[in-house]
Amino acid sequence: MPVVHGIWNMSTTGNSQRVAVVVGASSGIGDATATLLQAKGISTIRLARRLENSDSTRCCDVRDEYAVKDVFLELASQFGRLDILINCAGIASPASDPLMHEKEEWETIFQTNLFGTYFCCKYAIPIMKRHKYGRIVNLSSIAGRSYSKTASLPYTCSKYGVIGLTRQLAANFGEDGITINCVSPSHTKSEMLLANVSQEQIDSLSTAVPLRRLAEPGEVAQTICFLVSEAASYITGAVVDVNGGQL
Repeated sequence: MPVVHGIWNMSTTGNSQRVAVVVGASSGIGDATATLLQAKGISTIRLARRLENSDSTRCCDVRDEYAVKDVFLELASQFGRLDILINCAGIASPASDPLMHEKEEWETIFQTNLFGTYFCCKYAIPIMKRHKYGRIVNLSSIAGRSYSKTASLPYTCSKYGVIGLTRQLAANFGEDGITINCVSPSHTKSEMLLANVSQEQIDSLSTAVPLRRLAEPGEVAQTICFLVSEAASYITGAVVDVNGGQL
């Protein structure tokens, strides 16, 4: 029987240690993902607007393309490689009259959720191509698969855009040994959710889930780590729902 190499041996390749960048890693799903990757022996760099620069963190506003470019050039110089990119940076605004959103709100949400995801892919992929290997996971949302009960129209549209971005890039860079997938969680117990919905809404959302609870950030992180493992080497352009059974 052939040996199937799974998630537990994804920390090394040859004599080199895997290098991962987790964007939006100061809280929520990004923080949980970075912690899990580190626990599996992967050199993990956290990127976020609220982090101070250190050996394992970089302060970077993904809305600023030049700042993103500088960070990835610095990391390429420091490590000589980049194997894994996880794009978790995101913002939301609460649901309101869908015909009353101002242009500024659209721009603010798209700049982080969609443009920021694209900028990180734009500067990570050329580094991955040098070694003919890469794993990218972008974070969409159940809103990007259907609609949102709690977030705004601009948020929903931005998350649909992340899915389109993922599938287009996956088709373009598969021949370079790079898989690019997307995870679409339902409501997750994160700081962003708690900032936009009341406890009453959380209770109502929980009862609407077949599993009768909201997701924990660590549960979404486990799915992300599977997609960057060798066990998922033939999965690309996929959108994986982590939603407790919601349709």
